[in-house]
Amino acid sequence: MSIIKTLRERAEPLNVAELAKLLVVRETTILRWVRRRQIPAIRIGDVIRFDGTLLADWIELEGACARSPRAPSDPGDYLHWEDLGELVPKGPVIRQQKESE
Repeated sequence: MSIIKTLRERAEPLNVAELAKLLVVRETTILRWVRRRQIPAIRIGDVIRFDGTLLADWIELEGACARSPRAPSDPGDYLHWEDLGELVPKGPVIRQQKESE
């Protein structure tokens, strides 16, 4: 079963040990991520818990952000200089000159 599916099916919050086992990392790694705010966590005093649904959403979002954009396989799909013409301002360009002291 996938990690995301396991997290989504989980009704009660996970503790540090359970999440470390699920992600196959050390508990100290989970605690470091919490301390650096690199992973969503719920803190109540000294107790740290993790909501399964929130973690599943976070993992999906992190995965989507980590993917590098694919380059077009067809060289004709690349941006051409003509395509940049619409970015050029219309009308005269006014440049301010710096006053010399």
